[in-house]
Amino acid sequence: MPAKGSFSAKLSKIGLFPHDVKVERRLSDLRKYFYDKRAVESILSRGEDPLIYVVYEIGREREGELNVGCTIIYPGKIGDEYYFTKGHFHVKEAGEVYLGISGEGLILMQDRYGGVFTEEIRPETIVYVPPGLAHRSVNTGKNELIFLAIYPSDAGHDYETVDRIGFAKIVVERDGKPTLIDNPNYRGEIK
Repeated sequence: MPAKGSFSAKLSKIGLFPHDVKVERRLSDLRKYFYDKRAVESILSRGEDPLIYVVYEIGREREGELNVGCTIIYPGKIGDEYYFTKGHFHVKEAGEVYLGISGEGLILMQDRYGGVFTEEIRPETIVYVPPGLAHRSVNTGKNELIFLAIYPSDAGHDYETVDRIGFAKIVVERDGKPTLIDNPNYRGEIK
């Protein structure tokens, strides 16, 4: 049984312990996604490689079942850009539901033509990501952003498209507030 108060105990309370998969993403894994390349290289050259986020997942393999994941995005920024997840499309046209547990942030969604919109996520909120949209989660708060993600087990993850084109907008801090701006590294709509 997990120690009381530990993250494992929290996962146990929400039914995600034990998990099948644990994925950790550090700055070195996300270096090409942050727009301020100079800030990224400065941090990494000092021998620092901060943990940006962790995903715990219970995966299923049969069509008709649901996968459940718990994502923790740590607070922080690279330059003025908030920590975020890599982001992806689904291979199969499928929706996804996020349930906020703690912290605050934004779910950045993008269609295949570069159209972007956001939804706020915080404790006890539900965010629906419609089929066909890339999605990325951004921690805009001072504490860990923790949420559950629920999606069809056969949806698959298309990270390659996001690798190739990026997101048209990014979330940065301006005047102490999260602000959506054009991504200077965006490479255009999907052909």
